[in-house]
Amino acid sequence: MLLEGRSIASGTVVNTDVCVIGAGAAGITIALSLANTAINVVVLESGGLDPSGEGQDQVKGEVVGLPYYPLESTRLRCFGGSTMHWGGWSRPFEPIDFEQRPWVPHSGWPITRATLDPYYLEAQELCQLGHFDYAPAGWDLGSAVPLPLAGDAVATKLIQFSPPTRFGVRYRARIEAARNVSVYLNSTTTDMQLVANGAAIDGLDVHTSAGNSFRVVARSYILAAGGIDNPRLLLSWNRVHKQGIGNAHDLVGRFFGEHIQLDTAGVFPTSDDVSFDLYQTSSRVTVRKHKSGSGRGANVMGYLTLSDSLQRARRTLNYSCDVLESSVSDYFLHADRAETTADSTLGNIGEGLRTLWHNLSDAANVGFGTGSSKRFYKIVTTQEQAPNPSSRVTLAEQRDAFGLRRPRLDWRLNDLDRHTIGVALDALASAFGGASLAKLRAIQDFAVDPWPKHMVGSWHHCGTTRMHDDPKQGVVDANCRVHGIDNLYVAGSSVFTTTGNGNPTLTVVALALRLAEHIKKLRTAA
Repeated sequence: MLLEGRSIASGTVVNTDVCVIGAGAAGITIALSLANTAINVVVLESGGLDPSGEGQDQVKGEVVGLPYYPLESTRLRCFGGSTMHWGGWSRPFEPIDFEQRPWVPHSGWPITRATLDPYYLEAQELCQLGHFDYAPAGWDLGSAVPLPLAGDAVATKLIQFSPPTRFGVRYRARIEAARNVSVYLNSTTTDMQLVANGAAIDGLDVHTSAGNSFRVVARSYILAAGGIDNPRLLLSWNRVHKQGIGNAHDLVGRFFGEHIQLDTAGVFPTSDDVSFDLYQTSSRVTVRKHKSGSGRGANVMGYLTLSDSLQRARRTLNYSCDVLESSVSDYFLHADRAETTADSTLGNIGEGLRTLWHNLSDAANVGFGTGSSKRFYKIVTTQEQAPNPSSRVTLAEQRDAFGLRRPRLDWRLNDLDRHTIGVALDALASAFGGASLAKLRAIQDFAVDPWPKHMVGSWHHCGTTRMHDDPKQGVVDANCRVHGIDNLYVAGSSVFTTTGNGNPTLTVVALALRLAEHIKKLRTAA
């Protein structure tokens, strides 16, 4: 059932088996998995049923380091969380993403892709996706065929598109009908008390904008507030552990990872006969049935990625890119890029004009159609970010309406990120050129030039409470339990050890299903 937290009498103590903080993709998935069992569940959501000015004020924060969107633009504080503005892009992480790669410092999950596969299957259903197959060969794509690239260094894989699933809308009725699940709306967790020795959580303080407060006492607590607020809350709750909960080794908030969105090269087709239809966001391919005959159809789009063998040989991160139809204003002036900071407009224009000046011949070919093809495309990089302890979320001095310090994001990239782009562009140029499909032209030297102002993130906040079996290298263990705290767990993309090159929501849901199963086993054993 759904309850209004502002109507709860002050001083009330709510007792339950499991308390989930946050009702986004992870929190709602856990509640659904535990629904109609013998386990009583309380979900605390600091927003209402819809985003509001009051709720969105709570997600504001400070941005330093690389330019980034205002934090309140990237997150929604409401029932359904950020799924309420999710674009639906879905793909699983690759097996290599979970491996300990010697050339990628701090890589290596304590679980494998095979561990998550059963949960990916269920996550496909919750996200309203098709058959669990992301290879083009399994689908009848009609005339939207993969590019016949030269060699095996670059391959086409598929993204599937959720409708998108608005978890707060699609699953509201199921949550309301669950006899053992109670969701408290407009209820902000302001403090977490620990037992005397600091090894377990003893209860939560909850406040609302109406001025009332109540307490929740549970056997197990799951923090599912997102990649920015999960570390923010752990750092804020510091009355017993002065450095914050789970932060004995100064890891909470570190390793913030994103997927950059970066125009990296122009694609000049050799002729108009080359088809890029599969790779266009504006013309997603609807496939009604998988070739196996099983599973639902899907809306799909192609993207290009580096083979595992090339990643190992050239010591790169996992890389992917879109090949999108473009124009002079889009590619050279980046007219499609939203501003990342309030003062970025003049900088973006100046940078675009400099790019245009240094690429006059290409710009003329595009603008006047003097090349071998009248069409023009661009490579948009979306790659894995190197795990970077200097890229982090800390606490700002400014406080919100409940007295909690706001988050401070310092997003940083490193040389491995640059190296990966360079290797990828070389591989893409060979794959296109070797098949006489197109020539590529990079607009800058990414190995030495500053990161361009038109580079943006993807609103994918990962890695800030990373998973690792060694407490000195991660905040949570393989079961998402916070090291050193017996009954506290974390859910969501903040537990990602590495970011992969794929969109995070499907993996967030799969991990949440796995965590819910772990909680069921704990309660059964008890």
